Amino acid sequence: MPADLHARVTATILQQLDTADPNAWTPPWHGADPLPRNALTGKRYRGLNILAPWCAAQGHGYADARWATYRQWAALGAQVRRGERGTLILFYKDLPTTNRADTTHETGADNDATTARFVARASTVFNIAQVDAAPQASAPTGPPPAPQPTFVTVTGSTINNGGTRTCYIPTTDTIRMPPRSAFRSAEGYAGTLAHELVHWTGAPPHRLARDLTGRFGRRAYAAEELIAELGAAFVLADLGLARTSHPDHAAYLASWLPRLTTDPRALATAAAAGSRAADYLAALQPPDNATRAARQHNGQHNPATPNFIADQQPTTATPIAVQSTAASVA
Repeated sequence: MPADLHARVTATILQQLDTADPNAWTPPWHGADPLPRNALTGKRYRGLNILAPWCAAQGHGYADARWATYRQWAALGAQVRRGERGTLILFYKDLPTTNRADTTHETGADNDATTARFVARASTVFNIAQVDAAPQASAPTGPPPAPQPTFVTVTGSTINNGGTRTCYIPTTDTIRMPPRSAFRSAEGYAGTLAHELVHWTGAPPHRLARDLTGRFGRRAYAAEELIAELGAAFVLADLGLARTSHPDHAAYLASWLPRLTTDPRALATAAAAGSRAADYLAALQPPDNATRAARQHNGQHNPATPNFIADQQPTTATPIAVQSTAASVA
């Protein structure tokens, strides 16, 4: 049942939290892992289907982002090894119009645009590390394209630099960021800025108009923070950049736990919204955005270079404590 996947992925994360110090725990969406993709079709997974493979990869040390079902690996001339355990994901089958009224009952899905159009089914996929005779990754051809405008600049978002607090301010539709010298690494700066950009995607009506009050009630703030955390991870993974902990990581975890414990579908809802935010930001980019193309060409993860943020050299100033503004969306 689809609900099993919601519960399983949530239980995996909660189990990790139970056995680790929340201040030091590394979520499966941190690091420089690329977004999981289907080995046969080449399509990227989305939403909860990103988190499930990431959890499995973290637990088993898989370094390759290619996944496929047993039959798909066979179609590629590969064989899943005996005794290997697969990872559950969801796929969605389009329903005829006459059956769409029954979809919500059948899937138990959250109030989402997909509930009236699709029925969810579970599928099992295996990582390339679990198969024999797997095809080699295709080598890119041709030189990388010429550099394009930075990812953040192309979004058109307004970013005010200065101070020690980071937040998105809905009333002015601006992002407040401390200077890059306030962060211990370029990855930390990129991760925090991506977090705020995800907030930026959801506020005004002319963007995604993300309203969580109906689904999460008084916990809408905590849900929005989880969406921003996941969405930032999806953005940076797609660009081949490492995701590091948000400065208020431990506090955010404490706010997520009650909802994740009582509502396994909350994680699926947040992951879907995070994917939509990441897709929205990607859609703003030129078709030949060199950040993504260069990563694909090299077949490697790039450090947090100016391809994501403005080309400016960080100063040698001592990093300062970066804080979130409670009155705003942090």
